[in-house]
Amino acid sequence: MHRFLPGCCAAAVLLCTAQADIIQVGTYPAKVVPEQASTVPVERGLVSDLADASGRLERGTVIAIVNKEKTAQERDELELQLSREKITKKDEIRKLEAQRKKVDFYLNTLTPEERKYATDAGTEGAPPSKEALADIDERLELLHRELKNMPERRYREFNRTHDALTVRMPYTGRLQYHITPPEDPAAEFEYIPSGSQPFATVCDDSAFYITINLSQTELTQLPPEQFSVYVNLPGGRKLRGTYHHRRVEHSGSADMLVYFFRLEQQDHDTAYTMLGSNAKAVLEYETGGAVRIENKARMLADPAAAECENWEQLVARLFPDYSILLIAERSIILCPAGSAEAAGTTAPGHEPDL
Repeated sequence: MHRFLPGCCAAAVLLCTAQADIIQVGTYPAKVVPEQASTVPVERGLVSDLADASGRLERGTVIAIVNKEKTAQERDELELQLSREKITKKDEIRKLEAQRKKVDFYLNTLTPEERKYATDAGTEGAPPSKEALADIDERLELLHRELKNMPERRYREFNRTHDALTVRMPYTGRLQYHITPPEDPAAEFEYIPSGSQPFATVCDDSAFYITINLSQTELTQLPPEQFSVYVNLPGGRKLRGTYHHRRVEHSGSADMLVYFFRLEQQDHDTAYTMLGSNAKAVLEYETGGAVRIENKARMLADPAAAECENWEQLVARLFPDYSILLIAERSIILCPAGSAEAAGTTAPGHEPDL
């Protein structure tokens, strides 16, 4: 067996490079997720006008209508009520205008002598006054404002109550029902919510991501844009994602650092079929700069491995001028001690045992 000794030339087992190399870091549980997703709640009632969920739907598209006929009847009743109230307001205005005309005639046309005989111009037994005229003007202004604003206010109240009965797409994307729709999408059927099961789910398909949870310090301290992932698909195909962003997400009682890898547009249909499924993603890292890539198996074959308890000790024995940049699945990436790469990483608190 070839023995690698520190300081010896070992071109057969050591790769020194100043150009990028792709290293497999490991395999991680993964999920395929859309840009955003939300559930669609629907109230109990008679549901109709279901949207076609076979393709993309634009924002604002009607998904379903609850109690459509009842809502139409209530709107008709509202319109009749508004018509009656409008007639009543107009009658009140006409009466006040006639009363104002009399008061104005009394104050501005009749002489003091003639006013003695004008017994029908006053209100509540009192002779007309300028204050009474101002009161009439205020009441007229109020009635005109009520007549103008009343329909809009009443329709606004009606819509606030009934808008929830018309369910619409919150954003452009795809729709998935959690019920069995009738053969005729316009047909009316009774819907009764069942526990926590939503009526439907909507997803924004403008982007899809492969997500993995990375918690190892030695990984989270590396430049995230140099990571990429892929998921193996049937037929030898691969679903590949490039780093887009990362964020801390709360799950149960713990926080997780989740990395998002964006998929290409041509993979969106495949990604949509994988929503909700469990996948395995291979995490890759693109090296940069003057790094050494060492094969783990070859390092373990060195006699020095028998005297070391972990990779850090073995690297110190075999490559004293280098530091561990990344421990991958089959390889260990080393960088010169004191280099920018070494300074940009945080040494793990516990190195894996050999």
